Amino acid sequence: MTDPVFRPGPASGIPYLIKRNASLGSKKPAVLMLHGWSGDERVMWVLESVLPETKLIAALRGLYPLPGSGYQWTRGVASLDTSVEAFQAGGKAILSVVDELIARDGLDPRQLILMGFSQGAAISYALAALGMLQPRAIICLAGFLPQGDLHRLSGIPIFWGHGTRDELVPVVRARKDVERLHEAGADVNYCEMDVGHRLGIECTRGLKAWLEMLEDGDAGE
Repeated sequence: MTDPVFRPGPASGIPYLIKRNASLGSKKPAVLMLHGWSGDERVMWVLESVLPETKLIAALRGLYPLPGSGYQWTRGVASLDTSVEAFQAGGKAILSVVDELIARDGLDPRQLILMGFSQGAAISYALAALGMLQPRAIICLAGFLPQGDLHRLSGIPIFWGHGTRDELVPVVRARKDVERLHEAGADVNYCEMDVGHRLGIECTRGLKAWLEMLEDGDAGE
C-alpha cells in the first residue's frame, strides 16, 4: 500500500495528506476526508481501506489548533446546536485546498465525495448547505447536522453510519437529523450499530456496498 504524501497546503489553506492515482480516468471519485474534534490529517487515513478505487484521496487538517494537540473546524467550541455559518471560515480553507487539487492534480469537483467523522461530517454538510461545494456525495460517520437552511442538500446521496451507544452525538439526535435531511430532499442511506462514537463493522460493510452502488449510479436506499 502506497503511503500518502504530506503537503503544507496553499498559503490561504491548511495542510493535508494526499494519495493519487493519475492512471485512473476523470470519472473515478475523489474523496476529501475531514476529521472530528481534536483530530488531525492522519486519523482518518485508517478508513482508506473502505474506499473504492479513487482518483485521489486527501485528508485535511482542521483550521483551528486546540490547546495541547489536535484541531477543530470552528473558531469556538462547536456543539450540536452550531449553525452552518459557524463553519464558513473552515469551509473557505477547505475550498483553497480543493482549488489547489484542481490546478495541481486535475481534480474534477463533480466527482468529489466529502467523508467526515463527527465534527468533520458537520462541516461536510455545511459546505453543501452554504453552496461552497456541490459534492457528488457525503459520508457522515458518527456526525451531526448543523442548524440552518438545508435546501441545497436536495438530491445529494448521503451515507450515515451511527452507533446506538454514541456518547457524544446521541442516536436520537442522529435519527432526527436524518428526518431533516429527508425533508430537505436528500437521498439518505442510514445505518445503525450497537457501538459508541465510531463506525461499526456492519456499517463499514454497508458503506463499502453503498460506495460500489454510487459508482454504478444507484446509491439510494
